[in-house]
Parts: sequence; C-alpha cells; structure tokens
Amino acid sequence: MATIDIADGGMRVRFSAWERLAVWRDEVVVPPAAIKAVELVEEPLRRTRGGRAGMLISGVLKVGYWGLGTGMRQLVSARRGVPGLRIEIDRGAAGLPFDEVLVSAPNAADLVGVLV
Repeated sequence: MATIDIADGGMRVRFSAWERLAVWRDEVVVPPAAIKAVELVEEPLRRTRGGRAGMLISGVLKVGYWGLGTGMRQLVSARRGVPGLRIEIDRGAAGLPFDEVLVSAPNAADLVGVLV
C-alpha cells in the first residue's frame, strides 16, 4: 500500500514495490503551492473515471493512471475498505503529468486536516 508523508504543507506519496510497476515511479511529491483542493473520500474505488493504464482487480484494487480520454488524469492507488484522499493539483505548478492524486490511507481523515 502507498504511504503518505506530509511536510511543510506539501505531500509525498511513496509506492510499494509492486505498485511501482503500475504507476511507473517510486514516489510523487506535490509541493504546497500546487495543491488546489483536498477531499476525504470514503470509497475511493468509486471516484475513478475514464480509461486506465495500470492494475485493476474489480471491486478490490485500482493502481495506475485513470482518466485517459477524459482530459482529467488521475494517479490512483485505491483499495476497498480503506478511505482515501483526493488531492486536486495544479499540473503546471507541480510539474506532474496528472491533475489529481487519489490514494487510500487508513489515516486519511487525519491527513485532510493537515493538508487543508
């Protein structure tokens, strides 16, 4: 499962070894100036949309990039039964190829308060 670290108002998501195969990176760092919105999501598996490049176990797990063909790209690491964070980012300010990060975290409710 991906882990989230918060420092200086920004966010770092580190991916497990097997998740790296689906997201093509070890970690993603979102600077505080690039965070546009943060939302607690009780069922992150339901918040993905569009085409995908990554791993899907229907109803259980989604890891990779979603939103292909929609104009809104999402970096996703979501699991059933684990709440998550949806972080909307300014793609240009972050220098990243996606608009949202949707990641499950057992302590998501605590992290929302820190990032807002």
